[in-house]
Amino acid sequence: MIRMSAYATLLSLCCDAALAQETAYVGATLIDGTGQAAMENATVLVENDRILAVGPEVEIPEGARVVDVQEKWIVPGLIDSHIHFMTSGRMYTRPAFFDLTDKVPYEEEIDWIKAHIPDTLRSFMCSGVTSVLSMGGPSLEYNARDIARRMDDAPTVFIAHGVITHAPRSVAERMIPPWDGELTVKPMLSVDEGIAYVEEAAALGADLIKTAVDDRGSFLLRLGLWWWDWRELEGSIIEEAAKRGFMVTTHAHALEYARGMMELGVASLQHIPADAPVDEAFIELARDRGVIVVPTLGLRKRTFIELFTKDIDLLPIEENCSVPGVVESWYEPLPPIDDQSTRYREEGEMAAANAKALYDAGVTLAAATDSGMIGLAAGSSMHVELRALDQAGIPAAYLIQAATLNSAMVAGKEDQYGSVEAGKFADFLILSADPIEDIANLQAIERVVKHGNEFTPDELLPRDDA
Repeated sequence: MIRMSAYATLLSLCCDAALAQETAYVGATLIDGTGQAAMENATVLVENDRILAVGPEVEIPEGARVVDVQEKWIVPGLIDSHIHFMTSGRMYTRPAFFDLTDKVPYEEEIDWIKAHIPDTLRSFMCSGVTSVLSMGGPSLEYNARDIARRMDDAPTVFIAHGVITHAPRSVAERMIPPWDGELTVKPMLSVDEGIAYVEEAAALGADLIKTAVDDRGSFLLRLGLWWWDWRELEGSIIEEAAKRGFMVTTHAHALEYARGMMELGVASLQHIPADAPVDEAFIELARDRGVIVVPTLGLRKRTFIELFTKDIDLLPIEENCSVPGVVESWYEPLPPIDDQSTRYREEGEMAAANAKALYDAGVTLAAATDSGMIGLAAGSSMHVELRALDQAGIPAAYLIQAATLNSAMVAGKEDQYGSVEAGKFADFLILSADPIEDIANLQAIERVVKHGNEFTPDELLPRDDA
């Protein structure tokens, strides 16, 4: 007689064997995300949620499901290494920028965001984004991760704990109003406070740490905090994070702050200096220390130029893969506000030139969006960013790597995600057009494969007119 524990083991093994599913995607041109040349007539062999083998001569096991993908292209699932769930991309989501609370009160916007988290997650997938890195906010960021883990049709969510910001609580509350009773940035004015936030990140299971100082320094000086030394505080965070196995990323629009953070040991820069050209010393520092720069060029063009002018250069995928109500809101008339689009256009040109200079010098770039910011819809804004980087002169072959493996490196997850290689999770896209010929062809998505599960864009986010 078989004892119950042994019987359970045998039953588990039997069921596991029955559930194991091998699928061979045969005949596509593979762009694997590593920067290697495209591989023609490739086979990608998947078992359950992992890639078993890749190549032109992969042996297909007997009984495997065979999917003919001849005349198609396979690329890794895109990874957006800068998003926020606490913001919706709608015009009402950041009242400090555009105050439309007379039309949609902030509390109502918060309720809308919470109710639409599952659709927001599917919007990423519909756009080919199979992993995202939240760049901080309230507990909603962690809640969204928990929801995603319970869904097959959601991206993998990683969390950067923060934003840890050098400011009194009163200033932090004015930067972004409390979100459902919680601060959205984490104020600190002492080493002990910074260390406590790193400890909090460990307790919550975060993946890395995010900080910010940047152009807020001048504001603090106006408050009379002339003694404030961000280098000491940032250094203490980076040191404590290293002890606990965390990398640190930081918000960086200003050249000298970005330079100082790299000297302290930050792993990546979110955004890119736009106040001055990057110099040779800056370039050498970034390259020698392996710092990853995440330019977010599309943010400047869309949020700070097009939403002022209402001349919105909309991509079809933004309409097809956005949560209903997001794109429509962008055409709301603005309240009385200074039109700063000219200044942002000049800064955008500087940012684009700096991105091209860093690329030319061999500094690693990752493609990400600041999705959730006004004018940047979940998922589809990745294609807005890729278009902006393409217009800056960065070639499509590199942009594919920037939006996949390099973005996985920002999250510290490149051993599991970001490329179509044996042993990694089976996250990839099947396209009907060549993305190296034109980066816009990354929008020609026929199927999204996420941890071995297949979806079409229409299955992920059905359209009312479909």
